[in-house]
Amino acid sequence: MAFLNGRIVILTGASRGLGVVIARALADAGTALVLAARSREQLDSVAAELTGHGVRLLSVICDVTREHDRDLLLQRSLDSFGRVDVLVNNAGAEELCAYAEQDPAMVTRMIETNLLAPMLLSRALLPRMLAQHSGHIVNIASLAGRTGMPFGAAYAGSKGGLAEWSISLAAELAGSGVAVSVICPGFVSGTGMFARKHATPPRTLGASRPEDVANAVLNALRTGRVEIVVNPKPVRLLMALKALSPDLALKLARRLGLMAFLRQLARAAHEEKQP
Repeated sequence: MAFLNGRIVILTGASRGLGVVIARALADAGTALVLAARSREQLDSVAAELTGHGVRLLSVICDVTREHDRDLLLQRSLDSFGRVDVLVNNAGAEELCAYAEQDPAMVTRMIETNLLAPMLLSRALLPRMLAQHSGHIVNIASLAGRTGMPFGAAYAGSKGGLAEWSISLAAELAGSGVAVSVICPGFVSGTGMFARKHATPPRTLGASRPEDVANAVLNALRTGRVEIVVNPKPVRLLMALKALSPDLALKLARRLGLMAFLRQLARAAHEEKQP
C-alpha cells in the first residue's frame, strides 16, 4: 500500500466496531492517523494498540454532531500534522424498530450522526483539500440506504442520503484533485446489530466480514471508485430492481427472507428494552 504511506487520515467512529478494523487496515498501509470517537476509554485502547506498532497517531475525543467538537478535531489534526489527506466518515448510529414506535430523539440522532455530521465535517475540510489539489473523502454508508430497510426506516433514510450526497459531490469535484467515495456494506458479522444479537442473516444475502469493509476503504482510496458495495452475494439486481420498481423489489426482498429477518431483529431489540 505504498500509495498511502505517510498520508494523514482522519477516521471518525474509531473506538469500536468497523472503526477499529478500518483503523488497523489504514495503519498497516502506512498512514498517520487521527482517531476520533466519543468514548475515551475505548479510543485510548485502540490508540495504545496502534501506537505499540509504531503508528504515528493522534486521538481526539469528539462527538461529530457538535460543531465545536468538529472544529476542534480539524484544528488539532492540522496543528499536529499540518494537513489532512483523507477523511473517513465512519461514525454512525443505528436502531432497529417499528418506525411508529421509534423515539423522535433517536430519529434526530441518526440523521445528525449519519448524514449531517459527515456533510458538515467534509464541508469544513474541503476548502483545504481543494487548495492543495488533493484529498479523498470516504463515507461509510450502507446497503440499506440503496435498497431500503424495513424496521430500519430512519437508519436507511440517513444512509441513503449519505450515499446520494456522496455520489453528487463526487460528480461536482471531478477534475479538482479531490475524490469522494461511498462504501455500502450489507450485513456485517460481529458488528452492530449482530454483535449484540448473534443473528444470522438469510443465506440468500449472507454477511461480510469487518475486514471486507476495511479492504473496500483501501480499494476506494487506491482506485478512486465512487461507490463500492460490500456483500458476499450479488445484490446489484435488487438495487437495479428497486430503481425500476420499488414494488417488485419489496416482493423480492420478502421472497429472500429479508423482511422476516428484520422483523425478527426489531422484535428482539424491543424485548431487550423491556424491564
